[in-house]
Amino acid sequence: MDLFKTLPIGRKRVKLSKQAWWAPVVRFGVHVVVGSMIFVLISLPAFGLGLLVQYLASQGTAPYVVQVLTLLEYAIVTIDAVAFLAYLAITGVNAVKGMTE
Repeated sequence: MDLFKTLPIGRKRVKLSKQAWWAPVVRFGVHVVVGSMIFVLISLPAFGLGLLVQYLASQGTAPYVVQVLTLLEYAIVTIDAVAFLAYLAITGVNAVKGMTE
C-alpha cells in the first residue's frame, strides 16, 4: 500500500498529505483571530496610558513627565504592531507551505 501514500516526481518519491487543502486556510484564520485578540489586549495598556497622559497634561504635570509617558505609549503600540505583523507574515507563509504540501 506504500504506492498510494507517495507520488513519484522525477527520481524522488514525495509523500502525499492526508490533510485537506483548506485546513491551512482555516488554521490561518484562527491564528488571525487569536492574534488580533492578543494585539488588542497588549494595546489596552497603551490606550490607558494615553488617557493618563491627557489627564496629567490637563492637571499641569511637568512636560518632561508627559513626554516620557507619551514616548512609552508610542513604544508599546509600535512594538505590538510590528510583532503582530511579523506573526501574521510567519503564519501566512506557513499556511502557503501547508497548502502546497
